[in-house]
Amino acid sequence: MSSNVKHGDEFWRVPKLDASGKDWPLWKGRLELSLLARGLSGHLTGLGMPINPAAGRAAGWSPTSPTELAEVQAYEVAIKKWNENDVIVRQQIAVLVPDTLFIQLLSLSSAKDFFDTLKNQFENRSLAVTVEL
Repeated sequence: MSSNVKHGDEFWRVPKLDASGKDWPLWKGRLELSLLARGLSGHLTGLGMPINPAAGRAAGWSPTSPTELAEVQAYEVAIKKWNENDVIVRQQIAVLVPDTLFIQLLSLSSAKDFFDTLKNQFENRSLAVTVEL
């Protein structure tokens, strides 16, 4: 089921994460929902990432059959799209965190790594805050 409804930028807006992470549970939920609505939520977990047909084969493997060639070509198209969307998700996260947090993410190469780093930093802290409340 698809929707032809157009949403403005405000619809997708997620507030900036507080540097202390005190709003982590709400921020995380809003980010996940925003990305889910755009079909990009798999980038936070790596689910849906195309699998290289050469994975699990001997080093130096090359496709020889028409089926293998088609698999490799399909993978190349799919991974290019995945990488383009991953940059979009990384950019989404980058503008939603303060510079002090973004600096910690700069050397990371995937949206999943961005998200995991933030999650590791704030998940336990926000749980403690929730318990205190």
